[in-house]
Amino acid sequence: MFYQKKISWWQQRRWFKQINNKYNFYFLIQHNDKFIGLINGKDIDLENRTCEGGIFVWEKEYWDTYVPVAASIILNDFNFIMANFKINYAKVLKFNNSAVQYNLNQGYKIIQEQSDGVIVMNLLKHDYLEKSKKSRGALAKISKDFEPMTEKNISFKDDNDKEMKLLYTGLPQDIQELVVKIIENDKRANF
Repeated sequence: MFYQKKISWWQQRRWFKQINNKYNFYFLIQHNDKFIGLINGKDIDLENRTCEGGIFVWEKEYWDTYVPVAASIILNDFNFIMANFKINYAKVLKFNNSAVQYNLNQGYKIIQEQSDGVIVMNLLKHDYLEKSKKSRGALAKISKDFEPMTEKNISFKDDNDKEMKLLYTGLPQDIQELVVKIIENDKRANF
Protein backbone atom coordinates (compact mmCIF):
# COMPACT_ATOMS: atom_id res chain seq x y z
CA MET A 1 0.00 0.00 0.00
CA PHE A 2 1.29 3.47 -0.84
CA TYR A 3 -0.18 5.10 2.24
CA GLN A 4 1.78 3.82 5.23
CA LYS A 5 0.53 5.97 8.12
CA LYS A 6 -2.03 4.86 10.69
CA ILE A 7 -5.41 6.50 10.37
CA SER A 8 -8.12 7.17 12.91
CA TRP A 9 -11.49 5.47 13.02
CA TRP A 10 -13.05 8.65 11.61
CA GLN A 11 -10.58 8.76 8.73
CA GLN A 12 -11.33 5.10 7.99
CA ARG A 13 -15.05 5.79 8.01
CA ARG A 14 -14.67 8.82 5.69
CA TRP A 15 -12.51 6.79 3.30
CA PHE A 16 -15.05 3.96 3.27
CA LYS A 17 -17.90 6.35 2.45
CA GLN A 18 -15.86 7.68 -0.49
CA ILE A 19 -15.23 4.27 -1.99
CA ASN A 20 -18.52 2.53 -1.17
CA ASN A 21 -20.06 2.80 -4.63
CA LYS A 22 -20.32 0.94 -7.92
CA TYR A 23 -16.98 2.35 -9.09
CA ASN A 24 -14.94 0.52 -6.44
CA PHE A 25 -14.99 -3.14 -5.45
CA TYR A 26 -13.14 -4.12 -2.27
CA PHE A 27 -13.13 -7.73 -1.08
CA LEU A 28 -11.61 -9.39 1.95
CA ILE A 29 -9.49 -12.43 1.18
CA GLN A 30 -10.48 -15.26 3.47
CA HIS A 31 -8.69 -18.57 3.77
CA ASN A 32 -9.61 -21.32 6.26
CA ASP A 33 -12.06 -18.98 8.03
CA LYS A 34 -9.34 -16.35 8.57
CA PHE A 35 -9.22 -12.93 6.92
CA ILE A 36 -5.73 -12.59 5.49
CA GLY A 37 -5.90 -9.69 3.06
CA LEU A 38 -7.81 -7.43 0.74
CA ILE A 39 -8.16 -7.26 -3.04
CA ASN A 40 -9.80 -4.53 -5.02
CA GLY A 41 -10.76 -3.06 -8.34
CA LYS A 42 -11.12 0.69 -7.95
CA ASP A 43 -11.78 3.76 -10.06
CA ILE A 44 -13.88 1.64 -12.40
CA ASP A 45 -14.66 3.24 -15.74
CA LEU A 46 -17.82 1.42 -16.82
CA GLU A 47 -17.88 2.99 -20.27
CA ASN A 48 -14.33 1.99 -21.20
CA ARG A 49 -14.35 -1.14 -18.99
CA THR A 50 -11.17 -0.36 -17.07
CA CYS A 51 -10.16 -0.28 -13.42
CA GLU A 52 -7.13 -0.17 -11.18
CA GLY A 53 -6.47 -3.32 -9.21
CA GLY A 54 -4.65 -3.87 -5.98
CA ILE A 55 -3.99 -6.56 -3.44
CA PHE A 56 -2.69 -6.41 0.11
CA VAL A 57 -2.05 -9.55 2.14
CA TRP A 58 -1.26 -8.67 5.75
CA GLU A 59 -0.69 -12.24 6.93
CA LYS A 60 2.94 -12.86 5.93
CA GLU A 61 2.64 -16.65 6.05
CA TYR A 62 0.43 -16.43 2.92
CA TRP A 63 2.73 -14.20 0.86
CA ASP A 64 4.45 -17.01 -1.03
CA THR A 65 1.42 -19.28 -1.36
CA TYR A 66 -1.21 -19.84 -4.00
CA VAL A 67 -3.82 -17.86 -2.02
CA PRO A 68 -2.99 -14.32 -3.32
CA VAL A 69 -2.74 -15.71 -6.85
CA ALA A 70 -6.13 -17.41 -6.42
CA ALA A 71 -7.68 -14.12 -5.24
CA SER A 72 -6.19 -12.32 -8.25
CA ILE A 73 -7.46 -14.97 -10.64
CA ILE A 74 -10.96 -14.78 -9.20
CA LEU A 75 -11.10 -10.99 -9.51
CA ASN A 76 -9.50 -10.96 -12.97
CA ASP A 77 -11.82 -13.71 -14.20
CA PHE A 78 -14.77 -11.67 -13.00
CA ASN A 79 -13.44 -8.49 -14.62
CA PHE A 80 -12.37 -9.94 -17.94
CA ILE A 81 -14.66 -12.92 -18.48
CA MET A 82 -17.90 -11.95 -16.78
CA ALA A 83 -17.89 -8.12 -16.86
CA ASN A 84 -16.02 -7.83 -20.17
CA PHE A 85 -13.39 -5.39 -18.93
CA LYS A 86 -10.70 -4.41 -21.42
CA ILE A 87 -7.82 -3.22 -19.21
CA ASN A 88 -6.83 -3.49 -15.56
CA TYR A 89 -4.21 -1.07 -14.26
CA ALA A 90 -1.88 -1.42 -11.30
CA LYS A 91 0.45 1.01 -9.58
CA VAL A 92 3.44 -0.45 -7.77
CA LEU A 93 6.32 1.13 -5.92
CA LYS A 94 9.46 0.61 -8.00
CA PHE A 95 11.48 -0.78 -5.07
CA ASN A 96 8.81 -3.39 -4.31
CA ASN A 97 10.39 -6.04 -6.52
CA SER A 98 8.09 -8.84 -5.38
CA ALA A 99 4.96 -6.80 -6.27
CA VAL A 100 6.41 -5.84 -9.65
CA GLN A 101 7.25 -9.49 -10.39
CA TYR A 102 3.86 -10.66 -9.11
CA ASN A 103 2.10 -8.38 -11.58
CA LEU A 104 4.42 -9.33 -14.44
CA ASN A 105 3.63 -12.99 -13.74
CA GLN A 106 -0.09 -12.16 -14.01
CA GLY A 107 0.51 -10.69 -17.48
CA TYR A 108 0.79 -7.00 -16.60
CA LYS A 109 3.19 -4.87 -18.63
CA ILE A 110 5.04 -1.79 -17.46
CA ILE A 111 3.70 1.24 -19.30
CA GLN A 112 5.23 4.08 -17.29
CA GLU A 113 7.85 4.74 -14.63
CA GLN A 114 6.96 7.91 -12.78
CA SER A 115 9.48 10.25 -11.20
CA ASP A 116 7.98 9.59 -7.75
CA GLY A 117 9.09 5.93 -7.84
CA VAL A 118 5.73 4.52 -8.96
CA ILE A 119 5.49 2.04 -11.81
CA VAL A 120 2.21 2.05 -13.75
CA MET A 121 1.29 -1.28 -15.32
CA ASN A 122 -1.58 -2.50 -17.42
CA LEU A 123 -3.14 -5.88 -18.06
CA LEU A 124 -5.05 -6.40 -21.28
CA LYS A 125 -7.74 -9.04 -21.48
CA HIS A 126 -5.98 -11.18 -24.09
CA ASP A 127 -2.66 -10.99 -22.19
CA TYR A 128 -4.40 -12.09 -19.00
CA LEU A 129 -6.19 -15.00 -20.67
CA GLU A 130 -2.94 -16.20 -22.26
CA LYS A 131 -0.63 -15.64 -19.30
CA SER A 132 -3.02 -17.08 -16.70
CA LYS A 133 -3.65 -20.44 -18.39
CA LYS A 134 -1.16 -22.34 -16.23
CA SER A 135 -2.05 -20.67 -12.94
CA ARG A 136 -5.80 -21.01 -13.64
CA GLY A 137 -5.22 -24.71 -14.41
CA ALA A 138 -3.23 -25.18 -11.21
CA LEU A 139 -5.94 -23.43 -9.21
CA ALA A 140 -8.58 -25.69 -10.75
CA LYS A 141 -6.60 -28.74 -9.60
CA ILE A 142 -6.18 -27.35 -6.07
CA SER A 143 -9.83 -26.38 -5.74
CA LYS A 144 -11.12 -29.38 -7.71
CA ASP A 145 -13.33 -26.91 -9.59
CA PHE A 146 -12.71 -27.23 -13.31
CA GLU A 147 -15.73 -25.20 -14.40
CA PRO A 148 -15.24 -21.62 -15.61
CA MET A 149 -16.57 -18.84 -13.41
CA THR A 150 -20.25 -18.04 -13.92
CA GLU A 151 -22.94 -16.08 -12.11
CA LYS A 152 -23.53 -19.22 -10.02
CA ASN A 153 -20.19 -18.57 -8.27
CA ILE A 154 -21.36 -15.18 -6.97
CA SER A 155 -23.94 -14.32 -4.34
CA PHE A 156 -25.46 -11.11 -3.06
CA LYS A 157 -27.33 -12.77 -0.19
CA ASP A 158 -25.27 -10.84 2.38
CA ASP A 159 -26.15 -7.47 0.79
CA ASN A 160 -29.15 -5.54 2.08
CA ASP A 161 -31.55 -3.57 -0.13
CA LYS A 162 -29.70 -0.28 0.45
CA GLU A 163 -26.37 -1.84 -0.60
CA MET A 164 -27.96 -3.48 -3.63
CA LYS A 165 -29.35 -0.16 -4.81
CA LEU A 166 -26.08 1.67 -4.17
CA LEU A 167 -23.75 -0.88 -5.73
CA TYR A 168 -25.71 -2.68 -8.43
CA THR A 169 -27.98 -0.21 -10.21
CA GLY A 170 -27.16 1.96 -13.18
CA LEU A 171 -24.61 -0.49 -14.51
CA PRO A 172 -24.13 -1.22 -18.22
CA GLN A 173 -26.87 -3.45 -19.60
CA ASP A 174 -24.80 -6.65 -19.81
CA ILE A 175 -23.55 -6.29 -16.23
CA GLN A 176 -27.05 -5.42 -15.02
CA GLU A 177 -28.33 -8.63 -16.66
CA LEU A 178 -25.58 -10.54 -14.84
CA VAL A 179 -26.69 -9.00 -11.53
CA VAL A 180 -30.29 -10.09 -12.21
CA LYS A 181 -29.09 -13.67 -12.86
CA ILE A 182 -27.15 -13.66 -9.60
CA ILE A 183 -30.18 -12.39 -7.68
CA GLU A 184 -32.35 -15.09 -9.28
CA ASN A 185 -29.80 -17.77 -8.31
CA ASP A 186 -29.80 -16.45 -4.72
CA LYS A 187 -33.61 -16.68 -4.60
CA ARG A 188 -33.59 -20.26 -5.94
CA ALA A 189 -30.91 -21.24 -3.41
CA ASN A 190 -33.11 -20.02 -0.54
CA PHE A 191 -35.94 -22.39 -1.46
